[in-house]
Amino acid sequence: RNLGIIRANLAVIDDLFARRADLFRWVRPQAGSMGFPRLVTRDVDDFCDRLVREAGVLLLPGAVYDDRRNHFRLGLGRKNLPEAVARLEAFLKN
Repeated sequence: RNLGIIRANLAVIDDLFARRADLFRWVRPQAGSMGFPRLVTRDVDDFCDRLVREAGVLLLPGAVYDDRRNHFRLGLGRKNLPEAVARLEAFLKN
């Protein structure tokens, strides 16, 4: 069950990052249910803060994990990930 959710979510995330290559760099995880994409156009701490406040989508900035290269943690195991991606895309349009 969980692998099916992760596989479906990977397809959603791969599509998002392919379409938004101007904003994100994505290396697909080889195993596991976490990704660590990089935001290339903005400060990731501010981006994550605004995203949760304005769109209700929680992404953890890399600083939480001692990374200062503008990455953020992305969990792939939630069934509602497509809804979160839709909210993220609406946020990006504004």
